[in-house]
Amino acid sequence: MKMRFLIIFFVLGVGLLQGQVTFTKPGSMMHIPTSSVWETPYIFRAGFGSDLFAVGGNDGMKSAKGVFFDSQISSGFNFGLSAVQDDLSPDSATVDFALNLSKNIVDYGDISIAVGIWDFVFQQTDGRMQLKDNYSFFAVISSEKELGRMGLNTYMGVGSGGLAKAFATNDSMRTAGIFAGFLLRTNPEAPRGGLEVMGEFDGSGINAGVRIPITTDYKLNLGISQLQWLPNFGKANTSDLPAISAGLSLEIPRLDENIQRRGRPQMPSVGKGMLPAAANWEKTDPESETKIQAKIDSVLRLADIEIQKLNDSLRVTVAEVYNLQNTVSNLRQQKSVLEDSLQSVKLQHHVMEQNINLALKHLSRSLRFFYAGDYAQALDDVDMAIQLNPNLALAYARRGSIYYKMGDLERATINWNLALRIDPEYEDVRNILKIINENRIRTASYQRDK
Repeated sequence: MKMRFLIIFFVLGVGLLQGQVTFTKPGSMMHIPTSSVWETPYIFRAGFGSDLFAVGGNDGMKSAKGVFFDSQISSGFNFGLSAVQDDLSPDSATVDFALNLSKNIVDYGDISIAVGIWDFVFQQTDGRMQLKDNYSFFAVISSEKELGRMGLNTYMGVGSGGLAKAFATNDSMRTAGIFAGFLLRTNPEAPRGGLEVMGEFDGSGINAGVRIPITTDYKLNLGISQLQWLPNFGKANTSDLPAISAGLSLEIPRLDENIQRRGRPQMPSVGKGMLPAAANWEKTDPESETKIQAKIDSVLRLADIEIQKLNDSLRVTVAEVYNLQNTVSNLRQQKSVLEDSLQSVKLQHHVMEQNINLALKHLSRSLRFFYAGDYAQALDDVDMAIQLNPNLALAYARRGSIYYKMGDLERATINWNLALRIDPEYEDVRNILKIINENRIRTASYQRDK
């Protein structure tokens, strides 16, 4: 499964990416070549890396992205392939394919010497391949020391081309220069391999980085290249730019039967200088194996208990989510009902406003007919106003006045009382009714006296 994922990733990556990105070269360092007295602990290694030169600004984000593959195809002979594309070149279709080769020629104690060729780059532009002239010939000597539970590797070498950029005096860059670096690996017996801290001078600048083990096979690579040019980060020039680097690598370990039978302890990725710690597994006695197995069984039982707890928590969470979904559904229904009610109220209010306006229009016209003496037409307009809005006190008061003019005091009184019932503060109507009532009393008294 890992092999299938890796092949698919590498094929897709070459089609999208291209220069030499940090952490995409063979060995354990960022840019410089290395050597080791031990065979690599993996069959092959592959992954991707990215250098970020600028974020935002007038030119937007500037970066370089690449994928790589490296392996030790025979004893002491290492090769690596990479494909890189960057945003700094004017032609975004330019792709660089790089070949890196090295061969150990001397192994003595913890000292080793290797020679090779570095950054042998073919550039593809507009479908054509051409060889770039900044490749390097190099020789490197390494020392691999154990410091208690840590390990320290140091590298020093001489090279041409890109490995001697700071020493070049002309455009050919064939001047020789030196490079150096160190790698500090903490706790080499850690289950995932331990944290690796590195620093180097790659012939053109200073780089610093860290390799973080995610699992025994996957490593996260982080670093900063060209630290001396850090104030230039994000500037528009295309030379002397620092970069923030990140990448991920996958290491397919070798299958050693003896080590695999004892649990396949993690082998250090920095070389065989760490292997004595791993070799101690060969000396494990049966009693130790029994204790280890008992610890493993205990851990597995505790893990099973924790898994059961997590399953119970998951079931409770699922039930809570289901209840929340029901609550949300009910709230949505209530929202829909409220929205419908609000629309209905708005519609009724709109209709009422229209009816009031039309009723007032009829009342205005009835007033003109009233003053003109056309009481029948005035009465028709008042009736239309009352049909449109039965709660207009003015309409009933007007109809009472019309009936009064028509000589129908009884109907006039009824309508004035209706107006007063709707609007008890209607003083004009109240005064009219008071006068009519007083006239009735005087008339009745006069007739009684007579």
